[in-house]
Amino acid sequence: MININTFIKIPNTQIDNLNEILENPTKYFVDIDNVKEIKKYKQNLDLDYLDGVITIKYYDQLIMDYSLWDLVDQLWSYFINLIEDVIQTGYGVTYFPDQPIKVEMKVVSKDLILFTVDEGRITSVTVPMQGFINALLSSAENFFNRLTSYFGKDINISYELNKVKSIRKQFN
Repeated sequence: MININTFIKIPNTQIDNLNEILENPTKYFVDIDNVKEIKKYKQNLDLDYLDGVITIKYYDQLIMDYSLWDLVDQLWSYFINLIEDVIQTGYGVTYFPDQPIKVEMKVVSKDLILFTVDEGRITSVTVPMQGFINALLSSAENFFNRLTSYFGKDINISYELNKVKSIRKQFN
């Protein structure tokens, strides 16, 4: 029902055509869970500017696709803050790190959240709050744990992982 994946942009691949990304995403991105492929590109990844994409699909509706790539580690950090705001106040808004893409989450009932991505065209979907927030937190946690397993001491994401744990305690 809710499918969230993170992909890392393959180093030294030039993106000139967003339609090409949608038609052939594996030419540009590798799944964060694909250990073999990530290790192949590991030496050439810039951990200060880690490009990638978060895809979000709710049933058959694609909410965020490959064309919305950016600094993926920062985007996950922004999403964690967004989730925290929603849990504390019922509303949160953030922007992509390097693009004017607005992401909003708003509690619309006891069980539902309105999730909106505005990147020129607006995509909004009402999703079950519990399932969506838990899926986002699990995907963020998986992403940061994968980074730790790939890069060890070269990267410090303990703050993000601790924040995910803290949010889980508040939410569940």
